[in-house]
Amino acid sequence: MAAFESGTSSVARRLGKLDAWLETMRQEAGYAGPVAHWWGSTYQYAGPGLDWRYQGLLAGYGLLAAHTGQRKWLGRTNLCALHLIRGQSLDGSYPQSRFEANPGTLGTPHEAAAAHGLLLAADVVSPREAAVASAARCLDHLLIRFWDPIGAGSFNDGLNTRGRVPNKLATMAEALMACAEGAADTGYLKFARTALDDILRFQVSKGPLAGAVHQWSPDTYVGDGRFFPYYNARCVPALLKGAVVYGTERYREGAELILDFLTRVLNQDGTWPQLVYAGGHRVEYPHWVAPTADMLLAYKQAGRAFPPGVLARLWQGALATGAYRTADGFGSRYKARAGRRLADYRDVTAVVGWNDKVLRLAAELAPDQGAIPDEPFEPLELVVSVGTDIAIWKETADRITMTRAARPRDVLFDWAKRDVWAKVHDVRLLA
Repeated sequence: MAAFESGTSSVARRLGKLDAWLETMRQEAGYAGPVAHWWGSTYQYAGPGLDWRYQGLLAGYGLLAAHTGQRKWLGRTNLCALHLIRGQSLDGSYPQSRFEANPGTLGTPHEAAAAHGLLLAADVVSPREAAVASAARCLDHLLIRFWDPIGAGSFNDGLNTRGRVPNKLATMAEALMACAEGAADTGYLKFARTALDDILRFQVSKGPLAGAVHQWSPDTYVGDGRFFPYYNARCVPALLKGAVVYGTERYREGAELILDFLTRVLNQDGTWPQLVYAGGHRVEYPHWVAPTADMLLAYKQAGRAFPPGVLARLWQGALATGAYRTADGFGSRYKARAGRRLADYRDVTAVVGWNDKVLRLAAELAPDQGAIPDEPFEPLELVVSVGTDIAIWKETADRITMTRAARPRDVLFDWAKRDVWAKVHDVRLLA
């Protein structure tokens, strides 16, 4: 995969390989697998998640269905929609929607992102009405549970705690604007606008961090002084859409300022720091790999050229399986043994909820009307670090295992891809 060039034929092959891997991760109720994330990871629960992975899956497969005319992609899109529609709870929520904290429900921004995926692909899904109705039920439930009527009103991040998280507000706003269009119900637009206004309220107006958006506001007034480049990028599409829907130029200006910030803090090797503090201190690791597809999508939607080196680095993150690794240097945890640099096991964990973002970007970059070739799944074997230990990570079409390198019978992790729960034999994977 690393030898692929960056032309459109290369993108088509990458899509074929990624789809082959995704097929191995699909259970009857949805796409499954462990999750590695900055906030925490889940390796024990490895069942389906009806979370933001469906935003990229539905958008990506929906685009391929519309652009290529291949029936396979229409089938993939409809199957993704069925996972959400059939899995939806009676109250409108989606179960197992907390991503790195699964299983659980009322995940933010995950349920709104899943609903947005349904709306993005609604014209491909049959029947369309079922997809729109499911998304609307989900958003109606979120409006009831998270709306904060105090002051100008907006959405809290938790059920019992006031607070604003701009990137989550952005996802909610995107979904609400799409629902207003898809369901022909303009009532959603006033709620989306309050969310967009809140994003700009927590944007830095001047200085070296101009354009950056605070990660969180615990009191709904003052930002927390933390700026995550990835989550800033997640705000861009909603602001761009809002500029069109409301005819408000300041939303576009806010999006452009975020991209200016992202361009300034980009490292020379095409990586972004994980976190930038108000005082200028940077936390570099982990450097995202698959998630950078979301960041590149923000540039593309704004009509900007990709920053140098980022797309090439994303493509270089392809694993033999066709999926893309999550990160490099998780927690700066590279371990050197015998002259080798070993990736942390979380770095090489291919996560559906990160790879969906690669699928969506690649579908945007694929040539219209070009067939996507069928590609074979290829197994993977890598040497990784688990703390100070060395382990062997193996993935086949039906299983992922990790064993201690010095004692191959010592199994640290074992997940049969048909199972909801993995067998975890090392407490470090539960931290």
